[in-house]
Amino acid sequence: MSESYWRFCYVGADGEEICHDLYVPVDPEVDEVLKGQLKELGGLQEVVGQVTDSALQVRLVEVLDEAAARLNLGLPEGFVLRRADVGAFAKKEQFFGVPGVVGMTHVDAFNTLRAEGYGVKTVWEWTSPAEENTVTDQSPTGGSFNLPPTVVNIWVRTLPPEPDIPDETEFLLE
Repeated sequence: MSESYWRFCYVGADGEEICHDLYVPVDPEVDEVLKGQLKELGGLQEVVGQVTDSALQVRLVEVLDEAAARLNLGLPEGFVLRRADVGAFAKKEQFFGVPGVVGMTHVDAFNTLRAEGYGVKTVWEWTSPAEENTVTDQSPTGGSFNLPPTVVNIWVRTLPPEPDIPDETEFLLE
């Protein structure tokens, strides 16, 4: 899996953007609550880096991205969370649009999109005739002109949920 970690950024005194990894001590102008939230996000980011199971890592990165996006909405003006791998996109000479991942396995599709700098949100569905863990659809579609870090929704075939089985037997009196 390509690394895709979050950084805390703000505009410095000279007008240039300054970015720090989440585990670096934060500027003292930020309140303690925000420092704590950034530390928690940094801890989750560290866990993601240590997981070896690729399917679990995919799900944890999705949780990390959602938590970072929610935190980003509440940051004071002048502060922002940025994905660290987006800078790699700026170095590319050609852009071919959003990668088409329909038909790939969930893990391969996730890794392909993340490697290109896109966010990924998995939508699990069980009505498709496709094989389990296969991407059946995506939005925006492959080839669309959406720049990273746009979030790409992918629909992945999964098994239907198990039916609820009551713990206790109920008898109906007639």
